[in-house]
Amino acid sequence: MKIAMMTIEFSTLARVAKQCERRFNYWKYRLNGNRYKAWTCTFPAGGHQDVVSSFLRGAAFFPDIEVLVNPSAAEITPDTILYVPSGWRALRDAIELRRACKIKTLIAGPTVVDLPYLHDYIIADPAVNVCLVASQWVKDMFDTELAHAGREANVQIWAAGVDNLFWKPERLMPHENFRNALIYVKNSGITQLEMVTEVLSSMKKEVKVISCGSHVPQEYKSALEWCDFVVILGESETQGLAMAQAWSMNRQTLVFDSSVVSKYHENTLYSSVVPSPAPYLTQETGALWESEEALVCLLTRMEERNPRLWVEANLMNSIAFESLLAFFENENK
Repeated sequence: MKIAMMTIEFSTLARVAKQCERRFNYWKYRLNGNRYKAWTCTFPAGGHQDVVSSFLRGAAFFPDIEVLVNPSAAEITPDTILYVPSGWRALRDAIELRRACKIKTLIAGPTVVDLPYLHDYIIADPAVNVCLVASQWVKDMFDTELAHAGREANVQIWAAGVDNLFWKPERLMPHENFRNALIYVKNSGITQLEMVTEVLSSMKKEVKVISCGSHVPQEYKSALEWCDFVVILGESETQGLAMAQAWSMNRQTLVFDSSVVSKYHENTLYSSVVPSPAPYLTQETGALWESEEALVCLLTRMEERNPRLWVEANLMNSIAFESLLAFFENENK
């Protein structure tokens, strides 16, 4: 099987411009001291770094699969499966290929668009065999809007994997008294930070805080190695890869379950959709809490969990790629 992964449009001029922009931004962010933004510019393949990396690292476990990364249009043959994880312009070009009958199968997502209507409902184009989204509540949202707009798309769920070889702890188990707490803050989760810090401090926990978008992977890994558990403060998550990375490090997550977890509820069309702050949270990987009292209760009765076992059984890159192959094979029959 031959799979072409595209995140960049076919135009040579556009590709050169994109790479020049990437290199320029790398040095700009590096000189500004923004380590995270500089890191995001180190991926020549483009697209969402974690999703694209999961695909490529997962494919490495399947030597019989030939993977082309952002090939030219001339390199794509009719037996090629075209996969567009990110980039609406790349998807636009891929759609043109399928309309011209130059490919048989086109699969897109989960990070092409945040909402179905964007770019004139490009993910609902009849040329797209499957539109992938990261979790059930996102599928519910896409299906709801597409039905409302009178559009049809084959929306399916696929979760990106985790590199369990990188996200591997030196200290597997937490300290006996769960003494070190890492607080991971994203977006409006900052409003809960003061309360959570005070609660943890009053219970004699050592506390460190890390904010989404302020660190590179090695810094997050070091913080996870130090801690015994993670308190997640945020809103809705389409998948929650930072949580999955914590689980791979065998650190359970205590996730704030806000009553207003999503910007999507600003649109009454989605009133029946229930967004999740942690779509893949299980009893093996952590727990939800919605109030100070609930957090105190969890901290008072901390359970020893082994979330890495759940990752190894469900969310390694090899497992994620194998589940992706099922879509490719089914649509390529």
